Amino acid sequence: MIVIINEDYQVKIDNYANYTLLKAVRDEYGAIKTGKDKSIEQKTIGYYPNMSRALNACIHLMLEDKYDVMELTQYLDELERLEAKFRPVMKRFREGE
Repeated sequence: MIVIINEDYQVKIDNYANYTLLKAVRDEYGAIKTGKDKSIEQKTIGYYPNMSRALNACIHLMLEDKYDVMELTQYLDELERLEAKFRPVMKRFREGE
């Protein structure tokens, strides 16, 4: 099963509860690359034991995608904003674990 987080990130869930965080590959112009069969090219970012860990990693990666350099206070503010956005989802996964 594939769970789409946003345009760039997806989590692939295997039969044995392996959660693989995938990221779409973009070309030099920022467009998402597709293969010959029109499927989106993706690279594996990491493997996680549960969905909440995969989402937590994704949140931090989203910040890295958006900013090259940040002041600490800006990083913490942006992290809080993204965590707040995903908090309802994260809470549901924690309750199920």
